[in-house]
Amino acid sequence: MNRVTTTVVQPVPVGLESPTGPAARSARPTPTRLRLTAAGLTVVVLALLTVTAASFVEARARADTVTARATTATQAGDLYFALADLDAEAARLVLLGNGDLKAGDEAYDDNQLSALIAFNARTAQVDTDLQALAKDGADSTSLAAAVTRYRSVADGAIAEDEFPGSPAGQPQSTAVGFYSLAETQMHGEVLPAAAALRNSTSAASAQAAADAHTWALAGLTGTLLLGVITVFALVAAHRRFTRLFRRRLNPALLTATAITVGLVGGASLALGATARDAGTAGSRLSTYLQVVVTRADSYDADGTAVRSVLMPYAFGEAQSSAEVRTVNADLAKLGADAGNAATLWSKGPAADYQAIIAAVGSGDPAKALSLETGTARGQDAFDFFYYDHSLQAVDAQRLAAFQAAANGLSTDVGPWLFWPWILAGATLLLIALAVRPRLAEYN
Repeated sequence: MNRVTTTVVQPVPVGLESPTGPAARSARPTPTRLRLTAAGLTVVVLALLTVTAASFVEARARADTVTARATTATQAGDLYFALADLDAEAARLVLLGNGDLKAGDEAYDDNQLSALIAFNARTAQVDTDLQALAKDGADSTSLAAAVTRYRSVADGAIAEDEFPGSPAGQPQSTAVGFYSLAETQMHGEVLPAAAALRNSTSAASAQAAADAHTWALAGLTGTLLLGVITVFALVAAHRRFTRLFRRRLNPALLTATAITVGLVGGASLALGATARDAGTAGSRLSTYLQVVVTRADSYDADGTAVRSVLMPYAFGEAQSSAEVRTVNADLAKLGADAGNAATLWSKGPAADYQAIIAAVGSGDPAKALSLETGTARGQDAFDFFYYDHSLQAVDAQRLAAFQAAANGLSTDVGPWLFWPWILAGATLLLIALAVRPRLAEYN
């Protein structure tokens, strides 16, 4: 009689069938594979969070640096033409003496008062700019000391010619001598230092904008790279889960993938906008600083016109014409939006300077004095004021355009200082929710 052997086969839970062959011997237990998958996903998500969050923190710092450096450059430019005009007004005050062409006629009292008001305003402006620059950390200590030395000499020249006083257009030789010393200090020491400060702060502000652009692009590249890796890892994990547990979908992993795509997409758009706004800010800052240079050169030319009347032996047509050509070139670079200023310049101050030098050359100092210090149309003080006012309108327009781009930087970055943390945190939570129930099946 044949014996029949019966083998009882134990059922294997669905999804946990053991593979056969060499793969079975090398395969890790499923719980271990789950933990390793969760750990890998956690690592790539944290890497994405680190790069994205760091990119926005750095972008915010760079945006603040752009604004701060631009403010310093603006103050340095403002300081330069305030100093240039301060020296011009000092020359006018020495030139006008006590305001009388003849004793008691008070012929130039109004001109003298106008020059005195302008001199005091520029003095206050210089003090304000120096204090602001020092507060911002600019290296202006030696410049401030040089300004103090200049003032002591310039104030002595003005006082020498006002009290007891000399007739307008006939300054005392000692007053002219003191002013000549002050002018030498201004143009040999003070203005070169101010120009160097203006140029260095302008270069620093332009570099800050370029750095902000570069860092935003670097952050964008890193975010996209790690974002693709993270999304790929989540999709791969989802496919692995469906094979291991024979389920079509894992809602937690799918949601985590969608959130990660949103994180990467939103961050990339914000960083791209930051790079674009940083480039725009740099370009607009450059065009604004062109106006600052034009105003500075204009004040240099105006000061030379004053000195050509006070000290015709030292300042004349050659220097004045060269400075007028410099301003003409500056205005041409500004383009169409400076058209009104260019017209006012050519018909106003530039024409006045030629008339002033011609009057000095013809031996008519009274006419030269009136043309230079007068406050009526067709006279330099009046014409230069309106020309500079027109140039200030271009200045304000370009500064506002820069500030709009700089504000755009902060707007781009602001919300993303916290969104990466929220979205990455949600992704990590969903990964845990996807893995935990599967691990529980083995308990």
